[in-house]
Amino acid sequence: MKKDLTYLWITLWFVMIGLIAFLVTGCNPRPTIEPGDKVVKCVIDSMSMEGPRSTIESNYHYYYYTDCGERVITNRNDVYKIGDTITYVYKKVK
Repeated sequence: MKKDLTYLWITLWFVMIGLIAFLVTGCNPRPTIEPGDKVVKCVIDSMSMEGPRSTIESNYHYYYYTDCGERVITNRNDVYKIGDTITYVYKKVK
């Protein structure tokens, strides 16, 4: 009898893990590039760094500028490098 309960608990454990994984990943389809969308590829050409703004916010901000006028802000220095290409997809308005 005790062995049967152990198998039941193990089975319920795997079912719960599967349910949580399903809920986390979601059911929505991934966005795709459709006809009419504008695709722009920009190359990072410069970077600047700004120190902490206050004693509460102690991390640095890294600003990456592209050749098409876009600016990307991150809190980590190892995300982009000069020469990397960023692809922007501007979706059409329905």
